[in-house]
Amino acid sequence: MNISEFTGYGDKMEQLMRSVQAGRIVHALLFVGPRGSGKRTMARLFAQAMLCKGREPRPCGVCPACKRFLAGSHPDVKTLRPEKKTIGVDDIRDLIDYLSLKPYEGGRHIAIIEQADSMTPPAQNALLKTLENPDGAAMFFLIAEGDRGLLPTIRSRCQAVRFRDLPVEDCAAVLARRGVAPERARMLAGMAQGSVGRALELDADERAMALREKVLESLETLRDAASVSRAAALLEDDKGAEGDILDIMELWARDRMAAQAGAQPYQAGEYDRLVKGKIDGRALLKGVVEARKRLASNVAWPGVLENMYFDLINKENSGRTTLSWQR
Repeated sequence: MNISEFTGYGDKMEQLMRSVQAGRIVHALLFVGPRGSGKRTMARLFAQAMLCKGREPRPCGVCPACKRFLAGSHPDVKTLRPEKKTIGVDDIRDLIDYLSLKPYEGGRHIAIIEQADSMTPPAQNALLKTLENPDGAAMFFLIAEGDRGLLPTIRSRCQAVRFRDLPVEDCAAVLARRGVAPERARMLAGMAQGSVGRALELDADERAMALREKVLESLETLRDAASVSRAAALLEDDKGAEGDILDIMELWARDRMAAQAGAQPYQAGEYDRLVKGKIDGRALLKGVVEARKRLASNVAWPGVLENMYFDLINKENSGRTTLSWQR
């Protein structure tokens, strides 16, 4: 893949590349966006293109520099990521020492800092001087899901590029180009809400797909008070998957609300199933929020789930019926 082929950002990033090569912008790029939005892929693609010695369009992917980059062995590239929860000041000092050395072959150093918002304040302060006056021709790529954890002085010295999830149709098209069958691509794109990265993770994780079907079966089993235990039992043994279950329910709730309002849901391929569903989307969303609070308070998962299901079938909940039966 080259930069121009990056869906939704190709033209913008090509212009940015030309500006970097002409020295018209700062030498630090901050790529910000939700998980799976493509920011890390673009940062690596951009860095590879800057080192590429092959033909246009770059990166060519076949020159020695590209091959070394893809293999993780290019001597002029340093990638920093938190080993635990944070990137500390010693990590940044090691990076600065590396950047003080003369590049081996690329004519410039490339520093990629993943989860840049996990840098501690002392680490960010240590990086600040280097961002202002880097030794030699160094290029920085900071990658983060959000920039609130970064000091204003760091943000002000970076050119920010914000990534967002794609429209579901565009996401499905990207997946199809990567060999995913069209129908499955549309389903995955909807489940991932337009996040290509998340869709690819789901495609490779059959457990996640099976869990989704189990969650929907559980919700469809829920009809009245007598069905609560049977519906909850389908999910009570999924230890460690509580968060995933609630995420699936939240998306289903939002899509159910969209379908009830006549709007287009993310999971458009499930439109008939959403419209015919029995659980009110707003009530389910409220139930998910409360369930997360109970889990955070160390309430056992079976109790959390059954409480949520009893709340959902309570016809007096908020003064309206929460189960809308289809006739």
